[in-house]
Amino acid sequence: MRILIITVPLRDAPAGDIPYGALTVINYVKKQGYKDIELYHIDDLRPSYSEVLDHIKRFKPDILGISAIVSTSYAYVKSVSLDIKKILPDALVVVGGNMGASAEVLLRKTGTDLVVIGEGEKAFLNIVRKAEQTKRPDDFVDIKGLALIDGEGQLQNTGYETALPIEDIWDVDFEDL
Repeated sequence: MRILIITVPLRDAPAGDIPYGALTVINYVKKQGYKDIELYHIDDLRPSYSEVLDHIKRFKPDILGISAIVSTSYAYVKSVSLDIKKILPDALVVVGGNMGASAEVLLRKTGTDLVVIGEGEKAFLNIVRKAEQTKRPDDFVDIKGLALIDGEGQLQNTGYETALPIEDIWDVDFEDL
């Protein structure tokens, strides 16, 4: 299972922030035995858009996680998710972060398959596990912490996943940067 997590540009210039949410998700998933997972910190690196698509295409993720923490990055999330669906139609596109508050818009107007709502570590791990058998978004309805469009075309909110213990919230490996 190849997993790529990307950050997206937040503003015109790099924010200079450490993507703690993405790093925590990556470390949590790695600790469960999934080692083929990487971070592509687009917000910091600022590659051209074509370089972003080329990088993702070369990586060939089974799951593309998009860390979208502010609404200013909606246009980028929309573009990259739709373009990746054209290039890698079998990739499962998962959006997490505060932009998840706009789950229905993401699910209906972009190439997003699943939106993680709330804390993402456990929900994302469960997505990875389920994606070993299926990548049909409506098959993920039994996983807590998601929004998705079901087989009837209806928005489903699966409820919130239980919170991580406090000692695990900031558990990151800075080597992932």
